[in-house]
Amino acid sequence: MLQPSVRLLSRFPSVPFSWHFAAAALLLAAGAALRLYTLGDIPAGLANDEATAAYESWALLHYGIDKNGVSWPVHFVQWGAGQNVLYSYLAMPFIALGGLNEVAFRLPMALTGVVALFLLWRIGERAGGRGFGLLLLLLLALSSWHITATRWALESNLLPFMLLLSFYLLTRGDNARLLVQAGGVFVLALSVYAYGTAYALAPLLLVLVFLWLRLNRLADWRRLLLLAFIAFITALPIMLLVVINAFNLETIEILGVSIPRYTGSPRYGEVSLLFGGAGRGFFANIGELAALLAGFGDNEKSNALPGFGALPPLAILLSCFALGVVLYRAKTRRDYGVHLLAGGWFLAGLLTAAITEVELHRINALWLPALYLMGLGVWLLYQRRREFLYLLAALYMAYSGVFLYQYFWDYARVSAGIFRSGMGAAIEQAVAAAGDEVIYVSSRPHIPAIYPMFYTRTPPGEYLDSRIVGQPNNPFYYTLAYGQFLFVSPLSSQGLDDLDPFLTNYNRPGLDKVAGAALRQQGIDLSRVAHYVLLDRELAEVDRGGLVTERFGRYYYAYDPAVAGAGALRGPLLRVDKPAIMEMETAAARGNFTIYREGRSLTYYKEGCDADDTRERFFLHLFPAAVSDLAAERRAQGFDNRDFEFDRYGALYGRNCWAVIPLPDYPIASIRTGQFGRWRGNLWQVEFAVGE
Repeated sequence: MLQPSVRLLSRFPSVPFSWHFAAAALLLAAGAALRLYTLGDIPAGLANDEATAAYESWALLHYGIDKNGVSWPVHFVQWGAGQNVLYSYLAMPFIALGGLNEVAFRLPMALTGVVALFLLWRIGERAGGRGFGLLLLLLLALSSWHITATRWALESNLLPFMLLLSFYLLTRGDNARLLVQAGGVFVLALSVYAYGTAYALAPLLLVLVFLWLRLNRLADWRRLLLLAFIAFITALPIMLLVVINAFNLETIEILGVSIPRYTGSPRYGEVSLLFGGAGRGFFANIGELAALLAGFGDNEKSNALPGFGALPPLAILLSCFALGVVLYRAKTRRDYGVHLLAGGWFLAGLLTAAITEVELHRINALWLPALYLMGLGVWLLYQRRREFLYLLAALYMAYSGVFLYQYFWDYARVSAGIFRSGMGAAIEQAVAAAGDEVIYVSSRPHIPAIYPMFYTRTPPGEYLDSRIVGQPNNPFYYTLAYGQFLFVSPLSSQGLDDLDPFLTNYNRPGLDKVAGAALRQQGIDLSRVAHYVLLDRELAEVDRGGLVTERFGRYYYAYDPAVAGAGALRGPLLRVDKPAIMEMETAAARGNFTIYREGRSLTYYKEGCDADDTRERFFLHLFPAAVSDLAAERRAQGFDNRDFEFDRYGALYGRNCWAVIPLPDYPIASIRTGQFGRWRGNLWQVEFAVGE
């Protein structure tokens, strides 16, 4: 059934087997070397998502829970908005053998890159003969996008490999067998655990695969129903995940496997029009997609070397030319071979990219079929004029040569900030020198808490017991401190009311005030911090002298000899399981939260709490002793409405929740408070007299 595609390329000269095998072996070896060489050093350090996914893999491997206390999740809650799990599960054997480090976690991604070379080569051979297979192997082996993507462990970069593996199984020479087709469909459905864009892409590709199997008479309707059932069962947990988070339902746990509710809004919902997001909008997506297709680079230096896009400049013209030929031949000659399936993959990737907030890694499912069609376009031109192949191959190799020189010589410097070069060594030095004294770890990286968790192998239970978390329902909640580590800068501030500006620069309005209150409740004196892990530019902002420093890449370990020793602040920063609130006057009321009154404030406190308990909005209705004290618009109701979100006033202290709400100055007769229900009614409600 796949012979029409081979006939499309039948005029190309054959490649002798011995030369073919030697050339393929050389390209595979070169491609493997480019993906494995100095894997732990280029890029140097770890990006935030890498460190988080690696830690989760290690925590599940050793403790059976992630850092949020969720057992074997189908999707990580991460820092509130979710993170894909498939790569973390794939990395577990490597971490078990090699330990929790950069090389062990990146190695499976690099190996998938090497296997992808073999898969695409074999697909090309079956689709167009030995020469075409070698061309595809050359294009992928030297691809700037593929080399960059497979040398760091961004979990979403596993998606292209999963789709390619499915493509390979479905186009095998024995692809009429049920077992082979079931394998291809299973891998395609499994891709939804690799990256959120597959929530839209995988069903679309599944329909195209079924249509392709029918056109080639490889499956009847009964078999297609069986394959659809396999795909449905495989993807069912992710479908339940979407439902749970769309309707604010509770986390499901079955036989230790969890389908969690996020503490913040789902990240997949923010970057895709399918779920009402996509940030900049449809037309902005199209413009940015066109730029990436034309070969322009991405702004994110983690995704591509500056100046190098996923494809060489204008290579998309070759891809579109080949796609047009494939569609024309399918219509006029009923050529339904491998090229048509590749063209369908490309079109499905384009449609998915158009509804996604475009960045190179978010639309990464598009680049392999685009490269396939680019290679096919070269072959079609070669069919007319042999010089085209040699000219375009020479230009591509020159382009790739410039990329490789810059990547292996300059990229370490370019990417040092993104991958926190030296931060791990600085943390390890600080831990060795500080004993039990508190260490400030630079708050400049997004989500700084993950780095000491990774480099000190903090057990997840220890983190959960000692954390102080501000705004726990934010899509990226912020850990202010845990154990002996502090992530609120004592250097650039004069006190708790004027904290590090970074806290309010990443969509966290008011976190500086929450942080100040949360740390003050624990009696944390920022002036007594003696040990620091500082970004190089952060060191220059230090507003007092006397620090002794040691440099590690982009980071410094520094300590203050005037503070170190007897006067230094010591960990753990969370002093007790039950904070001082328990020593206050008897609780005014008890619901899901215990309500305390002290002066002109109410305190909401709960033991054994987590962000799920604080996600729903609180209502707070104050009934004054004299209605005339209310604003005019409130007098008809008879009470003052002070409804609030927990994030505005509260924080997590270990496994407990605590929020302090200011009260107005007028005398209050009674208070009604509780939390709104997810559907109708209230989760809980209490009403009590104040008697002032």
